[in-house]
Amino acid sequence: MFEGIYVHVPFCGRKCPYCDFFSVVSSPLGAGEYLGLLVRELRLYADRYRFKPKTVYFGGGTPSLLKPEFYEKLLSEFAKLVDLSRVEEITIEVNPESYSLKDFKKLREVGFNRLSIGVQSFSDRNLRLLGRTHSAERAKRAVLEAAEAGFENLSVDLIWGLPDQGPDDLERELEVLDRLPVVHASAYLLTVYEETPLFRLREEGKFRPPDQEEVEKLYFTLLRGLRELGFERYEVSNFAKEKRYRSLHNLLYWRSRPWLGLGASAWSFDGRRRWANPRDLRLYAERLRRNEPPAAQVFDLSEEELFKEKLLMALRTTEGVPRSWIEGRLPPEVVKEFFVPAKGGKNLAFNDRGFLVSNYLLSELI
Repeated sequence: MFEGIYVHVPFCGRKCPYCDFFSVVSSPLGAGEYLGLLVRELRLYADRYRFKPKTVYFGGGTPSLLKPEFYEKLLSEFAKLVDLSRVEEITIEVNPESYSLKDFKKLREVGFNRLSIGVQSFSDRNLRLLGRTHSAERAKRAVLEAAEAGFENLSVDLIWGLPDQGPDDLERELEVLDRLPVVHASAYLLTVYEETPLFRLREEGKFRPPDQEEVEKLYFTLLRGLRELGFERYEVSNFAKEKRYRSLHNLLYWRSRPWLGLGASAWSFDGRRRWANPRDLRLYAERLRRNEPPAAQVFDLSEEELFKEKLLMALRTTEGVPRSWIEGRLPPEVVKEFFVPAKGGKNLAFNDRGFLVSNYLLSELI
C-alpha cells in the first residue's frame, strides 16, 4: 500500500553546476505529453497496488517551470485513478524566479499546502558561485509573496560550505532567514558530485571547497544559529520550528514506508522491492507508450538488505533506531561519544558530532 506519491518534473531552465539530479534543459517532450505519460504510469500501478496516500510531492528539476494549471489538471487526472481524499500534505519545489504572487495563489486554489523554495543562499555572491539565476532580493520576495498567498508551511533550501564562506557570512544569512515567515529549513553541505561542472572545476583547481576544519566551524555555527531562531533538527539536514511542520513526505523515506515514484528517474519502494525509472526521457516515454512499466532497475531486497536500509535511513533522523541495532556493532566508547538516547531512551540517535561524521559511522555499522 503506497503511502506517498513522488512526481519527478525533469525540466530546467539551466543546469546548476553542483546538481546531479536528472534534469533536461532541452526536452524531447512537451508539458502536455509528459502529463499524459505520468497519468499512464499511475494507471499501470493503480491496477496492481493499493493506495492510501498521505502525501504528494512534486520535485525536480524545476517544477515551477510549469504553471499551476499543469498541476491542477494532473491532480484532477490522478484523482480519477486513486483516492486522494486523505492526502494531508501536497508539496511543490519552487525556484524564486519562476512564480509570482498570482501563481502562489493559484497553487493554493489547486490544493497545495506546502512549498519548498530553492533559495540556496541569501547572498548574491554565493548565488553567483552556485550558478543560480535569482538574486537574494528575489528570494526574499518569493517567500513573502508565498506567505501573502496563504502558505503557512513554507520551507527554504540553503546550501552551506561554499568557498571562502566564514561563520560570519553564515550568520548574516541566518539573520535574513529570521526576518522571513519560514517554518522549515533544509540546510545542505555543498557536495561535489562526479559528472557535474563543479567536479571538473575542482579537478582543474578552479574551485576549492572548505577543508574539514572550516566545515566543522560552519556546521556548528549553522546548528547554533538555527536553534536560536527556533528551528529544531529532526533529520541530518532538516529543521522545523514545530513538529507539525516536519516534511511528512520525506519522513516516509526515512521511516522506510512505501511510496510510488512517477516520472523519469523516479524511485519507488513497496516495502520489499525498490525500482528506478530510466534517467532518459525518450526511454521512459517509449516504455509507457508500449503500456509497459518504465522501471529500468528493480531490486528485490533480502531481509539483511532491508534491515541495512532501515538502519541507514532511520539513523538520518533524531528518532534513531533501537539500541540493539547499535550496541554490539560499534565499540562502547564510540557509542558514548557519538550517540544520545532517543524516544524515551528506547532508541539511540546521533548527537550533533555524530551527524557530522555520520557517513563514516554508517559505513562501520554495515
